[in-house]
Amino acid sequence: MRVLIDRHHHALFYSLQRLFGDRLGHIVYTPVGHEWWDEGVWRFGEGYGDDRLARQFLALDGWTERDFGQQPGYRTFRTVDGHHPEREILGVELGALRATPSEWGYVVATVQDNQRGFAKLARELGAKFVLQVGNTNQSVDWGLDPLALVSSEVPIRGKGIVYHQEFDAEGLFGYADPPAASLTIRSFVNCFGSTPCARPFEQMRQCLPGFTLASHGIDGPDGNIETVADIAALMRGSAFGWHDKVQGDGFGHVIHAWAAIGRPLIGHAAHYRGLMAEPLWQDGVTCIDLDKHTLGEAAEMIVDITRDASRHRAMCEAIRATFDELVDFDAEAARIAEFLA
Repeated sequence: MRVLIDRHHHALFYSLQRLFGDRLGHIVYTPVGHEWWDEGVWRFGEGYGDDRLARQFLALDGWTERDFGQQPGYRTFRTVDGHHPEREILGVELGALRATPSEWGYVVATVQDNQRGFAKLARELGAKFVLQVGNTNQSVDWGLDPLALVSSEVPIRGKGIVYHQEFDAEGLFGYADPPAASLTIRSFVNCFGSTPCARPFEQMRQCLPGFTLASHGIDGPDGNIETVADIAALMRGSAFGWHDKVQGDGFGHVIHAWAAIGRPLIGHAAHYRGLMAEPLWQDGVTCIDLDKHTLGEAAEMIVDITRDASRHRAMCEAIRATFDELVDFDAEAARIAEFLA
């Protein structure tokens, strides 16, 4: 059957393609065309008082029309995910969806602004309404009776199941032994420079002469890396992942990718207290916790660890082992299939 999923975060959408498409065998579509906004179904960003996000996410630029197998006038489209170039994305106009109500099994909202419109659409189609809850502090209207897929700390007050958003943790982001004598530390936190966490990162440059500290992502001085394959390659070539976010994460694709590849973290563990990634922060085992060490002490630890290949490898293996204890995509998908049935 067909599944409708809104798209606002490339890694989240990719994870839902893997779940609903690859694992559960459905055909995944996402809304395209401004009528989704005009008719009040897709309302992401309505708090701005205008349609700026609709013009960004629903625009048909870059999409190619495809055969829907229906009467003329109802259109679907295809494009390619620039972050996952091997992965096709299918789009559907609202009219085409409404012309085929019996073919749609699930309507999935991933942002709180869309939950009311998507719940109403699901009732109209006779489909099941699913709400993906992946952002920290995400607002959930449990009165809409969603089937909630929760990958954050948000409490479940209705029908819901906790899971981890799937990515390629065995291939692209599979464990890799650290490169010999790597003196590179990287951050992939978006807009990192505008956060208070950027200050210790910049101060650490002065403490670690001879090391390379690079900051990627949106507004990152070392470039926003487009494809996940390139991100994975840079992670594999790093000694540590500097991941410091004062707001933490709901799920956190970057922090889980660091753990899957097997690179110890540097940052403030307190930012993740009570959140999904909290177990990844074990000082001296899987990370260097800046809540417990001055920058000078942390710099000494970084130098000592990178000089001791066996100690460094032990930390790399420990964070991957912790990831494996927390995450089992096969078992979670089986539980989700039963939950959604």
